Amino acid sequence: MSNQNPPNSDERLRKRFVRWQRELRRNLGSHVALIISWSAGALVFCGALLRDKSAQFGGVATLMFLATSFLFIGCLAIALLISWSRLCDTRATLRILDARRNGGSADIIAELQAQADALGKRTWWWAGAQLWLFGIASLIFFIMMIVSFRDRLHLCPCSDTQKISPTSAVSTPAPTLKP
Repeated sequence: MSNQNPPNSDERLRKRFVRWQRELRRNLGSHVALIISWSAGALVFCGALLRDKSAQFGGVATLMFLATSFLFIGCLAIALLISWSRLCDTRATLRILDARRNGGSADIIAELQAQADALGKRTWWWAGAQLWLFGIASLIFFIMMIVSFRDRLHLCPCSDTQKISPTSAVSTPAPTLKP
């Protein structure tokens, strides 16, 4: 019988934990990059709509356009907050490692760990808020597009019939039969 570690040893679990943390950070980075690109693209599209002659703004459409634009700008601002929070979290983690390497006290390491944990929780809270904000912005954007381009989409057949002007009907007299 050999003295090898069992399959679920502490070392194996630690390696798996580190691997999944790396994957989690990669996913967060992908999430932020995706939301940034989609939000920026939506803002460019909103800007292009301002020059489109067929878009009908006014009233509800204008309010939805403004709300959508501000929400997408909010998504971009949150991306900056997430990035800043991740940088601070990385620096806090490096301070923890430095304190452990230099034989820092357990109290200092615990305080640094609490700071890093708080930054990590804040980062994930902002990521969730960004995702919700982007979803709401996308929904309002979709509705705004329907409202703004309702005449070109031909969604309601009744809108076409209201534009048709009634014409006078010409009746042809019935042929008369001679006895």
